[in-house]
Amino acid sequence: MNRNDYISLVTIVPIWVVCLWRLRYVRKSTGHRLLFFTFLLLAVAATLRLSVIELTLIEVTGMDDLVSLLKHLVLICCSLLLLQWVDSIAPAAENTRGWRYLASSRPRTTIAVLALVTAGATFPLSAPALVEQDGNRNFLEAQYGHLGGTVYLLPYLGFLSLALTLSALLCGAAARRADRTLLRLCMRVMAAGCWVGVAYFAGYLLYLAAGLADLELPFTEKGLETVLTLVQVGSLLLIVAGSSVRGLDTVLQVLRYRRWLIALRPMWSDIVAVLPAESIARILADGPSIKSDQRDLRDLWSRLDQRILDINDTAHEVLPWLQEGLSDRAVEAARRLGLSEVRARAAAEAFCLQHARNARADQEPPADQPTARPILTISEDLNTNAAWLALVASYYGSATVRDIDDELRGRTQRTQA
Repeated sequence: MNRNDYISLVTIVPIWVVCLWRLRYVRKSTGHRLLFFTFLLLAVAATLRLSVIELTLIEVTGMDDLVSLLKHLVLICCSLLLLQWVDSIAPAAENTRGWRYLASSRPRTTIAVLALVTAGATFPLSAPALVEQDGNRNFLEAQYGHLGGTVYLLPYLGFLSLALTLSALLCGAAARRADRTLLRLCMRVMAAGCWVGVAYFAGYLLYLAAGLADLELPFTEKGLETVLTLVQVGSLLLIVAGSSVRGLDTVLQVLRYRRWLIALRPMWSDIVAVLPAESIARILADGPSIKSDQRDLRDLWSRLDQRILDINDTAHEVLPWLQEGLSDRAVEAARRLGLSEVRARAAAEAFCLQHARNARADQEPPADQPTARPILTISEDLNTNAAWLALVASYYGSATVRDIDDELRGRTQRTQA
């Protein structure tokens, strides 16, 4: 293996890893399939750069530069799929003229087909690759100053530059409209990767133009090749990283579900004792243990949703034991203890839930004037509910709840005195 092979492995290995990871999502949606085949073609094209693959194909086919043609054709298809995927997640265009028209389905496909046909037809005009001392075959450098080779490379370099430019613009539009931080980050990183890719192909176009104009380069060709190779590696890694951000979002979501499930357990296990017998029987039958909460990552969403439902059912069950106005007084007491507005509300809800639960469990009579307002703040969004109830659970049974109780008792005694 030569120096370029080791540089290529920096991108080949991560791209194949991404392909294997995305294989399980192929059946989920068209977007997942597009992204999988985009990276599959990119991995094939990158692997074709390895000298051992290139020499093997030369021995099998007897064609010295077949690998270069195959790699260029695969990359044209790859860039078309990337553009199609980015277009599918970008916001709908208000104006379909200009670059948005070129990025739409029919124009981009037509241009890609023309690039493929033109590249295949003009490939015989190119010059043979230069064979360096380390055995590396340099096809692009051989086309420097060669008219036929430049004509062949124009459709390849031109279409990839256009496709990456349009992809970068679409990623920018998607980032501006995204309502989630990680999705914005995904689109911005991918846009950066596309722009770096544009710089790579634009650099080669300028290099070929300088060759035709017989201009003297201010740097060595080997130095230019090293710089452009590093630029290419940077572009591929950014695109891979950007497309993986959403996968990271999935991993982080799983970790959040697990953290919330564990955080809710102490409060949940204490209050479900006042639920109806059939609910308690179901909970005992499921038998969720601390170890299962910590180690079992299967079906986390449903388990968390059920735990929130159990907590909310309990809150409704004990509502008749909560006196009208007690929750407002609890919030005021929490504020006097120095808690912020959000934490004061969470601590007050924990106090009210614990107070009503204990009264119900001790078989005390319901309140004379029970409140009609729910004890807990519950919305229709699982993530919002889980995050809020985890904060409430952090106060349930805590010294803060006891301080709120003492504050309310002391204030009542002072009022009566």
